[in-house]
Amino acid sequence: MQRNLTPFSLGVVLLAATATAQVTPVCTETFEYPIGATFHALPGGTGWSNNWYVDGAGNAAYLTQDNTVAPNFVLSDGVGGHAVQQATWNSAYRQIDLAAHPDLLDPATNMWGRDGATLWVSFSIEKYAGGTTEGYCGLSLWKAGQSLPEALLLGSGWDQDEWGIDDEGATGRPPEFVTGSNASQPARLVYRIDCLPGDERVQMWIDPATPYPTGGADLDTTIVDLKFNEIRLSAGGNFGDVVMFDDIEFGKGVAAGSVGTNYCAANVNSTGAAGSIGGIGTAIVSSNNLRLEASSLPSSSFGFFLTSTSQGAVANPGGSQGILCIGGAIGRYVGPGEILNSGSSGTFSLQLDLTRTPTPTGLVSIQAGETWNFTAWHRDAVGGNTTSNFTDGLEVVFL
Repeated sequence: MQRNLTPFSLGVVLLAATATAQVTPVCTETFEYPIGATFHALPGGTGWSNNWYVDGAGNAAYLTQDNTVAPNFVLSDGVGGHAVQQATWNSAYRQIDLAAHPDLLDPATNMWGRDGATLWVSFSIEKYAGGTTEGYCGLSLWKAGQSLPEALLLGSGWDQDEWGIDDEGATGRPPEFVTGSNASQPARLVYRIDCLPGDERVQMWIDPATPYPTGGADLDTTIVDLKFNEIRLSAGGNFGDVVMFDDIEFGKGVAAGSVGTNYCAANVNSTGAAGSIGGIGTAIVSSNNLRLEASSLPSSSFGFFLTSTSQGAVANPGGSQGILCIGGAIGRYVGPGEILNSGSSGTFSLQLDLTRTPTPTGLVSIQAGETWNFTAWHRDAVGGNTTSNFTDGLEVVFL
């Protein structure tokens, strides 16, 4: 259930990535606590402002176990133990050290979620003894002290058996999930949250090959404006009492080697996913080393990249199924070797020559201090009819 996405708010300079940008861990928890005991009130991990609080009788609903105790958790990181919820409906809470990262702090709410920040949340989870969809499990981003505290559930929403998100809990938008995923199987879930003016963009990967993936996401959507100051581990329902968590990490920034800021989410194409564009290399003009990559495309699809100094959000241009995320004077990379094919992988890429950037009036050299935007057009087929689509947009501030 992936909905077609509306364009993001544009015209705002977001987090500018440089050649040295990378994801910095800001909170971690590997559950290095005594095995077989509750971790209520214990202070391990990094980046937290208080100790764990576990609710329920005797504060014992969450224990630390290792794989000497059944059920085993195949995704346990092997460091210390892992968290096991042994009573349905109970929760474990931990508050984040907000002051340690003022660049993430929203000044109006004093919570994380500042516009322009990029946040990463990752953890390993298993819903043990699955078999029914009646229930939920996951890590929630929480607004402690508020009457409606759940900002975003990361995991498996109520009455689902697939991995995804649930925005604003029971009061917000319907859950979204990755069709065909299986929440009864252990998974490493990785989420990237781009905090934008208005709605935020959330990308999700299930068992990605790298800790901070840059390729096409399994889920790419928007959520309401996100602010939070705490996490909650929780599960409830009739699927069984045991849920396991391990290796929780929050990070900030963009993946090392990636360049630019994505904006203006794409419509889904015939693969069921939205095409994505990324930049690899450096934004330093004198290095002349920037490669564009388009991913999550239909296989064996022809396409090419476009560029402009202006952003846009034009729906269905020329009968396309997509959204054109650039505007103004648009240049097309259609010279020799620049019309590409996605092949069996559903990706294509192009190494740019920054001294030969196409515009409607000819080739120009990109200069330090300029901002350029990129997207990719590609052919597609829907219901047997030939059409086309676009990836999202990529803004690059050149240095």
